[in-house]
Amino acid sequence: MKLIIAFQLLSKIHCFDFAKMPGKRARRKLTKKHQRKRRRQKQAKERDKLEEEAENQRLLQPEYQKWLQKQQEMEEFQRLAEERERQDAEESWLQREAIVQRQFQIDEAKRRQEQEEVERLQREQAKERAEREEIQRKQREEEIRRSAKAAAEFDAMMESMNEYLNNPRLENPPSHLLRVMETHPEERPCEFFSRTNFCRYGHACTFNHRRPMLARIILIRHFFNHSMLQGRQPHTEYSSGEEHLELTEQDLRSDYDEFFNDAVEEVEKFGTIVNFRTVRNTLEHLRGHVFVEYTNERSALRAFTNLQGRYYASKRLNVEFSNLKTWRGAVCGT
Repeated sequence: MKLIIAFQLLSKIHCFDFAKMPGKRARRKLTKKHQRKRRRQKQAKERDKLEEEAENQRLLQPEYQKWLQKQQEMEEFQRLAEERERQDAEESWLQREAIVQRQFQIDEAKRRQEQEEVERLQREQAKERAEREEIQRKQREEEIRRSAKAAAEFDAMMESMNEYLNNPRLENPPSHLLRVMETHPEERPCEFFSRTNFCRYGHACTFNHRRPMLARIILIRHFFNHSMLQGRQPHTEYSSGEEHLELTEQDLRSDYDEFFNDAVEEVEKFGTIVNFRTVRNTLEHLRGHVFVEYTNERSALRAFTNLQGRYYASKRLNVEFSNLKTWRGAVCGT
């Protein structure tokens, strides 16, 4: 019984599928393949052994040892050259990187410096603009203050003048109306203005012009107008048929007599006249000025208030007071 069980177990373990086993030809082919493989392996082992023996034999030869040493030296030289080339390339890259970094730092520092300079200039401009605006504001305030002060002084002066003009009991004008206004008190007087009450530079003159607020003499600028005082003849294209005739001193005298009679009749309405003088000068800032001297300041003030701003011969009159010392220098004619 035990033998039967053991045989059954062995049958299960070593059970083959004989239907799937290769045929005789296939087994022979497989066997030859294994044989060829074993022969190749054997030949390879023998070849390796022969090569090893030959290598050992060559190692014992001095020439081969020298050749090996030379090959090792060449390999070492090649390795060192490659290592040196790699190091050179790395150093070159590091140098280029350092140069680039340095240039970047320089550019960045330059950019920061330019930015700081721009910001500094902007701050300075803002400061200058603020200072300029502050100065302009103060100037405007000063101008407003001066204008208000001048307006108040003018109103007070006009009130005083009206009071003096309308109050016959006041024989002499108030002292504050006899003041002298000065353009540049710190400078020396303008000699030409002091002599003639005119100056070719006008308000641009750097010397001092002294003008009285009230005087017995009034000055009417460019009151008398005549073509002989113009200093130039009109263009022939625009001249009339009679203007080609040459004017003479007799014509000037005749026209002036007519002007004199007309003007004196008008200015005598305000008081007794002591002098009526006209500047016969061809210079633009002198020609045609008329000085009228009254016996007192009240008459001159009355003439000033009535003539200022009026029109004569289509021209608006500009009247002011004068403090001439002598007539000789004021009415010089050229």
